[in-house]
Amino acid sequence: MLLCLNCYKIYNQKTIKNNICKVKSCHGDIIEVDELFTSVIAELNRKGYKTKFCCSGHYTESSPDSYIYFEDDVRLPSLPEGYKYDQDIYPHVDWDRWEMSERKTIRRLFDKDKSVGVLSKDIFNNAVSVLEWVEGLEEVNKRKEAED
Repeated sequence: MLLCLNCYKIYNQKTIKNNICKVKSCHGDIIEVDELFTSVIAELNRKGYKTKFCCSGHYTESSPDSYIYFEDDVRLPSLPEGYKYDQDIYPHVDWDRWEMSERKTIRRLFDKDKSVGVLSKDIFNNAVSVLEWVEGLEEVNKRKEAED
């Protein structure tokens, strides 16, 4: 799926010839998003939690996981169930040496030894759970006002 990060219109990939939104007076950037996370990413960005990349998870991968990669200045008040920051999942990595160490990536690992059917259900249920988490987040501006 394709998503405009300005007006949050969702497009089918066949309808966009370049990465510019076709909505009159919008002309926002269009990004590709996993279908299961389209609503998640739209709502996160709408609420001010700006994202860069994501993956809802794929049962065909050798080590299936789901992640959301946020802009540098994003501060999350909580994490979705089952997610951790990369720095907590991979403590042996020297994050100071990575250009991306300042960015926040939250990740959930799935059990690769489960059957395809069970793993597919886990990935789908995870997308529902993450959407419910996003729906419960306050907008960034409202959080900042409450903190001041």
